[in-house]
Amino acid sequence: MRTIKHIWSLGLLTTGILTVTACSNLLDVDPRSNVDSQSALTTAEGLDAGLNGIYDRLQNTALYGRDMLAVAEALADNAQATNKSGRLNNENRNIAGSSFGTTFAPGTWQSAYFAINQANLILDALPGVTALTDTNRRNSIRGQAQFLRALLYHDLMRIYAYDPGVEIAQNSRGGVPLLTTGVLNQGQITFPARAPIADVYTQIYSDLQGSINSFGRSAGSNGTLPTNGNLQAAQVLFSRVALYNKDYATAVKNATDAIAGTVKLSPNASYVGGWRAPRNPESVFELAYTTPENIGVNNALQTTYTTLVRVGDRTATGGFGDLVPNNAFIAELEAEKNTAGQALDIRRQLYELGTTGRGNAFIECTKFLGKNGIINLDNVPVIRISEAYLNRAEANAMLGNTANALADLNVIRTRSGLPERTGLTGDALLNEILRQRRLEFGFEGHRWFDLKRRGQDVIKTIPLTTTPNNVPYNDFRILAPIPVNELSTNKSVRQNFGY
Repeated sequence: MRTIKHIWSLGLLTTGILTVTACSNLLDVDPRSNVDSQSALTTAEGLDAGLNGIYDRLQNTALYGRDMLAVAEALADNAQATNKSGRLNNENRNIAGSSFGTTFAPGTWQSAYFAINQANLILDALPGVTALTDTNRRNSIRGQAQFLRALLYHDLMRIYAYDPGVEIAQNSRGGVPLLTTGVLNQGQITFPARAPIADVYTQIYSDLQGSINSFGRSAGSNGTLPTNGNLQAAQVLFSRVALYNKDYATAVKNATDAIAGTVKLSPNASYVGGWRAPRNPESVFELAYTTPENIGVNNALQTTYTTLVRVGDRTATGGFGDLVPNNAFIAELEAEKNTAGQALDIRRQLYELGTTGRGNAFIECTKFLGKNGIINLDNVPVIRISEAYLNRAEANAMLGNTANALADLNVIRTRSGLPERTGLTGDALLNEILRQRRLEFGFEGHRWFDLKRRGQDVIKTIPLTTTPNNVPYNDFRILAPIPVNELSTNKSVRQNFGY
């Protein structure tokens, strides 16, 4: 549990765009922190508590506790639903309205806007906390709030809006509503329309550059921890956002800055072990869970991905293994073999046969297998340093910088136990970069968004169904529906096409 446990009252907000009901206090703060709600955002401790509240919210099932990873995998072409609990079946079949919450359940939209409002309140309050004279701490607080707001807005854009450069103009309803001022009471509520896609990206860029500048002035602060927003995490995120924005020079620049940071790529021999450690050594931003924050047997990533309790032990059944790799994904992991016919790719070791305790056994993902042996309790790596290499490789390939793109591709290949590739150019080079991205981030929630940002069709190969439900890029299901509650509250917001 974080040093200061901070809970924001849900009574204040009923939808992502902020409907206010009766609420006596904005904050309930754990008494152990010695910060009460009267001093909520007027002290350094209160601001830290506010940040902790955002990290807590990111742990929710609707965000990085499950959906930003598992739902994104279910929608894409890496995974098949096993129907062992019934969860994620509709998402895996791409049923209209079953993505990141449903049409009637606010899900990710609401959780993200709650957290954005918290970041706004912190940034609004920070200049007035004159007693905070530690400039490192002040800059770290600002940097973390800006980083988190950028992450959340980009996640909303990835889910609910078309990505720059591949917009289907006749179907597009714009980006998402931009709220950059915090709401404390009913008189402060506004009901903005969806901002243009370019405007939302401008705001995200501004937050990320501001975050990088703030962290650059806060050496030695808690903003350097991977369980907090930090400089290296902001740089990798900026490279990601720029890649989505088809701004390849900016992607290269920020990826290069991140690669020069303190978190390094794991050596080949320790990569798999890093997923068994309490904290993944490749994480530049990771959500830390403690025992009271265990999501449990229904929705945790471990129970979602595997029936196993421990690596290599098929005698004990824990979770459901609702979402497992399909044959096509495993075939890609096993495509390159040694002379004995064994897969060269060490990432294949993170997928193993589950138990029969919930029915038929499947090969399952074991990236989230219980930190310190505690079932359903894993830290969640949100951003890993390997992304910086693959972001830079793809951006350089798009810029025609073939040698640089190939060099980064080979860094990932050799770390993964694969031989270097030589002579790749053009589409062959780009396709291998995208293939390595698929394998590197399998079951970490990238694949759906990577296909979407490139305007590619989603071709499903699901052996458990007789009619795989492909999703052409021009299908309306490429975007998630805006929740009905939001539409009824904010009349300025237009629903996505097709819903």
